[in-house]
Amino acid sequence: MSYTIVGLFGSQDQAKAVSESLEKKGFKDSDYIVYLNQSKPVEKSFWSKLFTDDIDQEATAVDSLITSVAINNDTELQLAKDAFRENKVVNTYELPEVDFAEAVDLDYIKKVVALKAKALIYAMPEIKTSHSEMSTGINSEVSSNT
Repeated sequence: MSYTIVGLFGSQDQAKAVSESLEKKGFKDSDYIVYLNQSKPVEKSFWSKLFTDDIDQEATAVDSLITSVAINNDTELQLAKDAFRENKVVNTYELPEVDFAEAVDLDYIKKVVALKAKALIYAMPEIKTSHSEMSTGINSEVSSNT
């Protein structure tokens, strides 16, 4: 069973290092895709729309690097994750539903990753921040003696 793993990196300057790491781990040039943006920056990148709230436009530059790797077994998955970690991956997505042939289309990868990210957010359990009861304001137990 072949599927795809996608890594998001902070800058396109990391493209050469990511490629070298993958090749050192045994991946061939045909086993991975490094998507480079040759066009002028747009107002706001896909990744900054997904992960930020307009806090700092420069911090989430359009310069992000996306890399897809074809995975055929658990060993390759671990090797790809190691290569990503060595190059300070921002986020990694395993896409078992995406065949590597489909990964050629960057827009398709972006759509699948966006759906997966949203699903993870909605699937998160409710988290309590404290064991003590928090004050919620006035409730029905308050009586007025005026």
